[in-house]
Amino acid sequence: MNRHFIMSAAAAAFIMLTGCADTTELGSRAIIQAAAIDFSDGVYRVSALMFSSSGSGGDVVDASRENVIKVCGEGTTLSEAIDNVSLTDGKEIYLSETKLLILGSGFEKASVTDALGMLYSEMKCSLNMPVCCADNAEEITELHFTEGITSAEKPLSIIENAERAGISPKTMLLDVLADSAGGKSVIIPHFSVVDNGSSVTADDSGLTAVLDGARIVSGGYLGEYFNSNETRGLMLLSGKSSEITLNYRYNGTERTCTAYNIRIDKGESGLNVSAGFRRRNGGRLPEEERQAALAVLYDMIQSAL
Repeated sequence: MNRHFIMSAAAAAFIMLTGCADTTELGSRAIIQAAAIDFSDGVYRVSALMFSSSGSGGDVVDASRENVIKVCGEGTTLSEAIDNVSLTDGKEIYLSETKLLILGSGFEKASVTDALGMLYSEMKCSLNMPVCCADNAEEITELHFTEGITSAEKPLSIIENAERAGISPKTMLLDVLADSAGGKSVIIPHFSVVDNGSSVTADDSGLTAVLDGARIVSGGYLGEYFNSNETRGLMLLSGKSSEITLNYRYNGTERTCTAYNIRIDKGESGLNVSAGFRRRNGGRLPEEERQAALAVLYDMIQSAL
């Protein structure tokens, strides 16, 4: 009995010591919540939002206080830029928990797939990490959103809500790598920084980030930009969405309805679109109003071709 007790106690002590060792190791790492990568004149610039335990007040997260700090690094290669982030912060960069990656417009010249491949194979980024873009990726990391436990959460929630509404895609690192390897194009959501004059952010600038369309990744590089309406059409054409909310005019008044079971046929005779329509309260549309909604849906899909 004593022997079993001693062995159990030793095993428990080993587990406790191992746990302490892991905690110490994580404590020496910079856990990146979101990362922005810009490329200009042959130089990569990485802007990372790092979780800050000091900003959150220790082990207890306080959403009313700033819980992230921004650290940056530059280099002629992406790996060098990430290493320089580590030198700036004094901690090893830990990217496996990164919730969002933002690519800057410089990736028309720098390979998107090479960058994402390196982040996955060498930096252990998750294949499920969402990827988006902006003309100036670093600008997104400079916004201090008042919603969410950390500033990294708001842009991600914007993407997720837009995907549910069929407005914009939620594109993962795996989607970009897999589609590119298969010779396919893939669309990623595009953010812009705008002044909406409200208190979405913690400072007095009134600046916030909005989804205003998408860009295509084709041949491994950032390509054409699509506005919000065109992006909705792309979502339908790619099969990422089969239901969408439409705004249209009928009898001189603004109306809204939901288009569902959308079918698209790009045959020899041209584009054919069919769909069911219902009001938000579930009611059916009369035939004339249905034709008005169908015309808006048709134009939306046609704009993405």
